[in-house]
Amino acid sequence: MEDNAFTRRMQNFYPDKEIFEIFYNLDNWKSCVYIIQYEEQEVVDAIIDPEKLLIKEETISIKFRYPLRNKVTSEYKNKGGFTRMDLFRCIYEGYKQIYETEEEDAGDPGTYDRLYNRRPSEGRYRIWGHYIDDLRIEGIVYDSKTKLVELLIGS
Repeated sequence: MEDNAFTRRMQNFYPDKEIFEIFYNLDNWKSCVYIIQYEEQEVVDAIIDPEKLLIKEETISIKFRYPLRNKVTSEYKNKGGFTRMDLFRCIYEGYKQIYETEEEDAGDPGTYDRLYNRRPSEGRYRIWGHYIDDLRIEGIVYDSKTKLVELLIGS
């Protein structure tokens, strides 16, 4: 597990689990990534320790739950385990697929009047409150016993 103030604080909420972050550093500004920033080469190039091996197992499951009313867990395989960039890619691909499928199922519900918040949709995931470009990866929680990744997503 990485050792910093955030991971030590999160250890209180997730005992016996590993805590990871995906940060980038641009212009001496350290920040957690927005999921959609996987598409931005400048951000990808600024990821801190992108090739650090975080998970040694070659098969994991990632649980996607926010902002979904219908949670989904997807399996990912990667030879040699998962680096920070591998996890970023899997999270990006998972959310991209969820939002594209929801769009196909139910269309874009639009936003509320005078608000930026996304209206709920009635597709298979029932996304509410946020578009993909609102979502930030604030932390990654890994349970090595179950090989399950849970995401701490903010908006």
